[in-house]
Amino acid sequence: MAARPRSLTVALPPVPESARRARRALVQGGLDPDLDHTVNLLTSEIVTNSVRHCRVPKEIRLEAVLDDGFARVAVIDQGPGFDPDVRHHANGFGLRLVDKLASRWGVDHDDDGTRVWFEVDRRRRRFDRRRGGR
Repeated sequence: MAARPRSLTVALPPVPESARRARRALVQGGLDPDLDHTVNLLTSEIVTNSVRHCRVPKEIRLEAVLDDGFARVAVIDQGPGFDPDVRHHANGFGLRLVDKLASRWGVDHDDDGTRVWFEVDRRRRRFDRRRGGR
């Protein structure tokens, strides 16, 4: 019988150490060891972006669904968000890494704030490079 996907929600303070806390929570929450390098790298990037750019010093929330060969991670904050196409013109490489290494990723805005999410899905043979929740 296959194991059920595991869900994880963690509240993080808007401080640089939160990237490390997020990575630790994912590993303790059951992150597939075959995905840990990629998922932890991408998680660090989006948590760090949230800490640096949110401009609303409130809690950051990490939500994840973890399964064998699959991880979906979202970082939610109360900031105004951004246009994902900024990755083409940004000085840093964080969003470019997300774009290259994630199977899918996107940025959603709603009443809760901004949600930056990505999936790493090794169960599929080819990556789907579409953006957003489509």
